[in-house]
Amino acid sequence: MHKVRLPLAILSIVAAVVVLLTGFWNEVATSIFPDSTWGLYSREFFENVLVEAHGTLLDLLVVGVVLFWFERRRERAESIEEQKTTLADLRYYRGNDASYRVFGTVKRLQSYGISALPLAEAMLNDLEITEIQFYESDLRATNFANSKLKACTFEDCRAEAAIFVGARFNHITLKNVSLRRAKFNNAVLKGIDFSECQIEGVDFTNADLSSAIFRGVDCKNVKFQNANLRSANFKGALNLTQAMLNSASNTQYIKR
Repeated sequence: MHKVRLPLAILSIVAAVVVLLTGFWNEVATSIFPDSTWGLYSREFFENVLVEAHGTLLDLLVVGVVLFWFERRRERAESIEEQKTTLADLRYYRGNDASYRVFGTVKRLQSYGISALPLAEAMLNDLEITEIQFYESDLRATNFANSKLKACTFEDCRAEAAIFVGARFNHITLKNVSLRRAKFNNAVLKGIDFSECQIEGVDFTNADLSSAIFRGVDCKNVKFQNANLRSANFKGALNLTQAMLNSASNTQYIKR
């Protein structure tokens, strides 16, 4: 960026000088070039020079803008690759600050419009995660334990065996997300719509699923032990057994 800024700064200074000379030409010509000439150097000569300078500056301005645009694109691409490399390096990092470092990298990538995130087995636990978009992201075995997720979208993601133990969902959108064998023990999932997800083998033990929507999903091997299913919607759900419902702590007003 510095390589581009210096030429642009010089061009701006030259342009300002040319514009000022042109704007105050009568005063400049009267004091510096009254009527004297020296060879080809005359008042008319410098007038033509100023006219030509405007055309040259315009050409240089266009070229400068194009170069600046390409430089910004190059820096953006380099920064994105750098952040992706950092995310890959943090995949197996388990330090106390792991989740904060991963989340910071995720936010930087999101600022560049990157939502397809390689986060398999990454640490995103004990965080407040707000307005993050996960599109076509790899979230297999990603750890969201005890995190508060608000206004986030998960779409076309693989989240098999993801860990949401103790997590709290608020205004979360789930579309075509594979949650097979994910763990939601003690999670707060009030009103969450799982109808477009694959939840076979999910563990909802002690989870608050009041008013959650399971319309049409396959509940094979799902655990509802001590879960709050009050007003949950299971219309069209497959492989939902009475034994599963009996293991829940609250099944009042469920829809089947």
